[in-house]
Amino acid sequence: MGTLSLAVHVDNIGWRPADTKVVVLLGHAGESVEIRRVSNNSVALTVTSSATTLDEDSQDQVSQADFSSLTTVGDYYAYLPGAQLRSYAFRIAPDVYDVVARVAVKMFYFQRCNQARVLPFANDVVSGATTAGGQWVDGACHMSDLALAAGPGSANDGTLDLRGGWHDAGDYQKTLWGRGVPELLFAYELHPTAWLDSQLNIPESGNGIPDLLDEVKYELDFYVRMQRPDGHFLTSAKGRAPASNSIYSPPSASNEGRVYFDVTAPDGNGWSGGGVTIATATGNAVLSLAHAATVFRSAGQMTIGNGYAAAATLGWTWLAGQNLTGAEQRLKAAAASAVHRMDSTITSARTVTESFAWDTFDGLIPYQVTPGESVLSTGAFHLLLNTSATTMVKNKARTGIAAGVVTPAFQQAGVYSGLFGAPGNNWDTGWGSNRSQGAYGAHLLMAARLGVFGSQTQAAIEAQGQKYAHYLLGRNPLNMLYLTNMARYGGEHSSFQLYHAWFSYTGGDGDHGNTTYNGKPASAVEPLYPYHPADTQTSTFGPAPGFVVGGPNPAYSGTYAIPNLGRPAYAYRDFSVACAWNGSACTGSSWEITEPMAAYQGPVVLLLSLLMSN
Repeated sequence: MGTLSLAVHVDNIGWRPADTKVVVLLGHAGESVEIRRVSNNSVALTVTSSATTLDEDSQDQVSQADFSSLTTVGDYYAYLPGAQLRSYAFRIAPDVYDVVARVAVKMFYFQRCNQARVLPFANDVVSGATTAGGQWVDGACHMSDLALAAGPGSANDGTLDLRGGWHDAGDYQKTLWGRGVPELLFAYELHPTAWLDSQLNIPESGNGIPDLLDEVKYELDFYVRMQRPDGHFLTSAKGRAPASNSIYSPPSASNEGRVYFDVTAPDGNGWSGGGVTIATATGNAVLSLAHAATVFRSAGQMTIGNGYAAAATLGWTWLAGQNLTGAEQRLKAAAASAVHRMDSTITSARTVTESFAWDTFDGLIPYQVTPGESVLSTGAFHLLLNTSATTMVKNKARTGIAAGVVTPAFQQAGVYSGLFGAPGNNWDTGWGSNRSQGAYGAHLLMAARLGVFGSQTQAAIEAQGQKYAHYLLGRNPLNMLYLTNMARYGGEHSSFQLYHAWFSYTGGDGDHGNTTYNGKPASAVEPLYPYHPADTQTSTFGPAPGFVVGGPNPAYSGTYAIPNLGRPAYAYRDFSVACAWNGSACTGSSWEITEPMAAYQGPVVLLLSLLMSN
């Protein structure tokens, strides 16, 4: 009933019955808003919208209509009877986020390196969705990883077996950024009843271990292979495609030459360690492996957990001996926190943890969830979960989290969600802004769960944290659900085009799309597609579902048209054009807006996990 309109913004997935539920309207102040049942268009509730207010991140003048009193399970849409406009459909149910969270974790299976993606696993079947809408099948890729040599300019550790792990982003490199792992481990640890065996339809399903932990294990086993005898970790295993006739898609056909790096600096010929120093790679690995040891042991997987503990301990021995500064020093402190929690008898980790200024750092607030890796927040959360940590150091962590996570989130609270900074400074609204949205929400819900309230109430913190989930799932200026191909899961207006070497390239041509995976599949009903008149691509299956795209980026450097580029929350286009070389520069550069990355995926999984049912 009515005309589907982008002026009516809802969470396109929905809400849990007890949640605060708000429709955001572009204008339409003081009007009646009906919440109607999808089944028969009958009115379930009528409310009146508020006066308009300015949203800083979008520059929208918006009103709001609160329908929190509606708690009956069912499928609904918001309707403006005066203008005869309607929203996308949404659902109210206790388990409304469950299948979305599972699909978001299944994304990592499609990012596995050196393993064939085969049926029955390489489809979009997860628990809660029993019929496949597509398939993403490919043979094992980059098998030279089983016998890799050192890259140019790198220390030579001989030929190494570095199989496994995830492709870090839309390309095929494997780099020890530590991206995604801490968040997936916290997702299980803080809500273990939500994550079970046989939920994700992956090769390990049915082995008695929760599928989420199986997926993390695939990445962590690669970390262990990257460790050297003295405890430090290599920085990356990656490649550089040949200068011409490059093949990118599918991954199994990729002809890039692959090497590993035990060094940070590039050699000047296009090879690089991935921008990660040895100390950073080791800190990230130790932080993740120590956490994994704690989590796998708690899940009854003692052999696996003990193996990770041994690797983390050896890595910490190396890291403890390094005199580090700046970001590396902060990472060392976070790793020490995870190690001390894993094993309270490691006195060097306890010393670093207790001597670090968790409440202040050189006069700065170090916990703000910026587009960095947020390692200090991770370390602080480990302190609060550590039964062996002293009250003094826990209080420092509480002070830091309250000052750097909770308080600023309310100072910057916008109508849709709220990010730090102003429209002109691009602090959190630049490259990877969806990672910031996921991290804000996840860290607020973790703070509420762990009793860090600052000057707010637990209920207020939880409501603010949930706003970031609503933003990512459709209640944003563009009505975008910032995950790929979600129509089968009730997720209208999701992404159908992203920068991804497998899904958007055709062989060596990244500029003209892939008819199998790039674009809306015919099975997806989406009346407002294409979202931009130039992006009309359709495909057989669309991209694999659940990939979190980078998000709005007002700092986009290409020349392709991005409507309203100067309004940060609007600076998005759902497109996949790669370089589009004009002879002197890349003009497409879609990777700045739509490329996925483990660093984006992890925070969103954690946020959704904290909203799942039991």
